[in-house]
Amino acid sequence: MPILLVLLSQTTRAMKKLLIPIILLALSAFYSKAQPARVEPFADAVPYSMKSASNVYFTNQDAGSVKVFFEEQTGTRPVKIIRIEDGYYHGFRICYSDTNCSDHDKVSAWIQVLTINTEECIEKFEQTSPEFLMIPFLGMKETARKNRQLQDDFNKIYDQYKYLACRLYRLSEGSDGMESDELSLVLQKYSERVNNQTDQMLASGDNSTFVKPRNASSDHQNLWIQCLEELALVGYTTLIEYSDPPGSGSLW
Repeated sequence: MPILLVLLSQTTRAMKKLLIPIILLALSAFYSKAQPARVEPFADAVPYSMKSASNVYFTNQDAGSVKVFFEEQTGTRPVKIIRIEDGYYHGFRICYSDTNCSDHDKVSAWIQVLTINTEECIEKFEQTSPEFLMIPFLGMKETARKNRQLQDDFNKIYDQYKYLACRLYRLSEGSDGMESDELSLVLQKYSERVNNQTDQMLASGDNSTFVKPRNASSDHQNLWIQCLEELALVGYTTLIEYSDPPGSGSLW
């Protein structure tokens, strides 16, 4: 083979080897430019549903703190922030597009952050729907109805924990495999414990060596107090809502 052809062949192979990393670098640069900067998620938030994708999250950080988190991100900053006052919910709508930033605008990109004002919520329900505040206490109220001393205790406990009706609760999977809010699931769990405790006492009564329980009503009351303490751990005060579920859009 002539020397010129050999040199051309070697040069062509060298150029091909050099061209491959150049193409890869160019593609990498293209995709890095094509991918828009994303809004980082609020680390302290938990999804509303534990099983399916959702655009709603909960946290116990107040709306102001969450707003600052999104405001200070270096990648993508809000275009504008709108103050929201909706009954006992107070917070912000953080807008990422030059639109009217409303629920009805399908091209809007926004994050809405609302915190419940507990005192306003309690006052609202006391005036309009007091039975709603009673939901976490229905089992305890039935127990207290049978014992005069427990009735006085019930009023104190009610005043201490009535804020639980003004909390947000996630959806979790129940024993039947179906999703339900954690308020209902916790109440159901303790209702079953109270019933099981009652059944055990009745079964013991069939035994000739039966010893009268210390105080059935008091034992039940203690279980319901445990129920309220658990509800206090699973309730949230702040809602974070995205215009689209995270992962479905270009911003999150």
